[in-house]
Amino acid sequence: MSAFDKLCAAVAFLLGIGLMIRGVFGLFAGCKAHFTLPPVLGVLPAFVGWGVLRAIWIAWNVQPPQEENWEE
Repeated sequence: MSAFDKLCAAVAFLLGIGLMIRGVFGLFAGCKAHFTLPPVLGVLPAFVGWGVLRAIWIAWNVQPPQEENWEE
């Protein structure tokens, strides 16, 4: 990943954490941002946050493929 990719990933990671926290509280108290969700569906932002965090974690830790040197 380039430095710009890592910067964008870090910002997305923070957004994902915010969504996870909102979703955990939303599970019990509901959620209101630019949308309103009742208490049980208030957990939906946590699922979005988890998707963001998981994708970033996988992308950040991927190792570039090793080039194999085949001699014939």
